[in-house]
Amino acid sequence: MKKVICLIAGVTMGSACAYAGGFVQNSHSATAAGVADAFAATASDASAVIYNPAGIAWLPGISITGGINLFYRDSSVKIPGGIAPNEGSEPTSGHIFATWAPLDSKWGAGFGFAPLYQINNKWGATFGGAADSTELTVDHASFDGVYAISSSLAVAAGLDWYLTRATFAQAANSFNANNFTTIGGHASLMWKPAPAWSLGLTYRSGAKITVSGSVNQKLAIKLPDEVTVAIARDFADVWRFETDVKWTRWSTLKDMNVTGATPQLNPLNLRDTITAMAGLTWTWRPNSQFRFGYAYDQGANKAAGYNPIIADQDGHRVSLGMGGDLADIHMDLAYSYTFYTKKTATGTYAGTYRDRKQAMILSVSKTFD
Repeated sequence: MKKVICLIAGVTMGSACAYAGGFVQNSHSATAAGVADAFAATASDASAVIYNPAGIAWLPGISITGGINLFYRDSSVKIPGGIAPNEGSEPTSGHIFATWAPLDSKWGAGFGFAPLYQINNKWGATFGGAADSTELTVDHASFDGVYAISSSLAVAAGLDWYLTRATFAQAANSFNANNFTTIGGHASLMWKPAPAWSLGLTYRSGAKITVSGSVNQKLAIKLPDEVTVAIARDFADVWRFETDVKWTRWSTLKDMNVTGATPQLNPLNLRDTITAMAGLTWTWRPNSQFRFGYAYDQGANKAAGYNPIIADQDGHRVSLGMGGDLADIHMDLAYSYTFYTKKTATGTYAGTYRDRKQAMILSVSKTFD
C-alpha cells in the first residue's frame, strides 16, 4: 500500500491537461468518475475531501483513497486553410486523499491533494506566435475540519492551498514560474433527513494567484467561486440515484496577461457556467458496485472573442464504473467519454473548434478501524 501511495503522489505532482467549463479538472476518484462526478451528496470514500468534506462524518476510522487518471484528447480547429490540431498533450495525473473520524467523537479531519485547474494548449502551428503555448497547472491541497451536529447532519470547513506552475510562450516572449503560497477557503454540509435521502451543499471561494518570474514578469489570475448543490435517493437498498448542479463564476477571470519586460496579452471573454451531473449506482453484492453517469459541462468561452489558450466548448460526458474488494483493499475503475459540441468562434482566433476526450481512472481505497 505504501508503494501505491508513493507512486500516486509522484504522478499527481507531474500532471497537466485541460477541460470544458474554463479549465477546471474533474474525475478526482474512480468512484466519483463512474457517476460523472455526481458525488457531493454521497461522498462515500476519502475523496469526500474534495467533493463534500462534510461526508467525512460518515467515514469512521482512517480512510485513504489514491489513484491514477489516464487521458486521451483529440482537439482541433477548422480554419480556411484546413483542419489544424491542438498539439497540447494529455499526460497522466493522480489524486490522494485521507480522512479521520474517530468513532467516539463528533469531530473529524481530512487532507487531499489533486490537480484542480489545468491547461495544456499549443496552437503555434495554427495561429503563430499569438497563441504559441499555454501550460498552467494549479495543484490543490485541502485541509478540512468536520463536525457532526447530529447523526443526520454534519458541517465542514477548510483551507485550500494552491500550488501553481505556469509556462507561457508567445512569439519571442516566454514566461516560466511557480507559486506555492496561495490560500483559499471552502465550506460544506451534508444532511440525511430520512434513511433513503441525502443532501449535499459545498462552496469554494475563488483565490487570487500571482506568479512572479524573471525580469519583473508577473501573471495574476482569479480562480472562480464554486457552488454545488446535490441530492441522492436510495431505492430497494441496492440502487442509488444522485444529481448534482455546480455553478462556477468564470466571469471574474478577465485575462491571463503576463506583464513586465516581456509582456504577453491574453484577453478573455468568459461566462459563468453550469455543470449538471446525474449518476446511478447498483450495489449488486456487498461492497461491489456498478456505476453509470452523465454530465453536461457548459463551456466558459464565448464565441465572440474566443481565446484558444483555454479552448473549451459545451461537453456531454458519459461514464461507466465498477468497484469491489480485492485482497482487503477496495478498488474502483471508471471510464468516461466526453463529446464536445462544435463551436464557431469569431474574432482574432476565428474558426470552428472540435474536441473529444477519453479518460480511464483507477482508485484504491483502504479503511483502518
